[in-house]
Amino acid sequence: FKDIKDLKDITKKMKTLTGRLPLKYRSVVRFMFVGAFGTGLQYGIYYLLLDFFQRQWPEVAILTSLAFTIGFVMEMICNYFLTSFYTFRVRPSLKNVGGFLFGRTLNYFIQILLLNVLIWLHMSEEWSGLVAIALAGVINYFVLLPFYKDKKRNSHKDATISVHN
Repeated sequence: FKDIKDLKDITKKMKTLTGRLPLKYRSVVRFMFVGAFGTGLQYGIYYLLLDFFQRQWPEVAILTSLAFTIGFVMEMICNYFLTSFYTFRVRPSLKNVGGFLFGRTLNYFIQILLLNVLIWLHMSEEWSGLVAIALAGVINYFVLLPFYKDKKRNSHKDATISVHN
C-alpha cells in the first residue's frame, strides 16, 4: 500500500462483499476474510524463512520458532489495520490497539505453544505452523471483540454476535 488512503479504498471495496449479509454476521465474515489473508501472510513468511534457515543453519532448531515469530509480527502489523478499518469499521485508538496487542500476545503464545507441541508430536514443521495458526485464530475474534465494540454507537451493531435468531 502506498499510503493509508489506498488501504481505506481497498477496505471500502471489500465492504460491499459483506454488505448483503444480515447485520449480525457481517463482522464475523469480515474477520474471516482478514484472518484468511493474515494466515496466508504469516504462513508464507514462516515457510520462506523456515526454508532459508534450514538451508543456512540446519542444526539450529530454535530458528523454527524465530521464523514463526517474524511471520507473526509482520502479519500482526497488517492485521491491526485491516481489523480496525475493515472488520470492525473503527479508527485505530489506544483502546483498540491495547486490546489488539493483548489479544495478539495471547494468540502468539497459543500459536507458539501449539507449534512446538505439534513438532514434538512429529508433525512436520510446515504443517505444524499452519495448524497452529488456524487453531489459535478462532480464539482471536472473541478476545478482540470487547475492545472494538463501540457501546455509544448503535450503528456499530455488526461488530457483535447475536446468539439468538
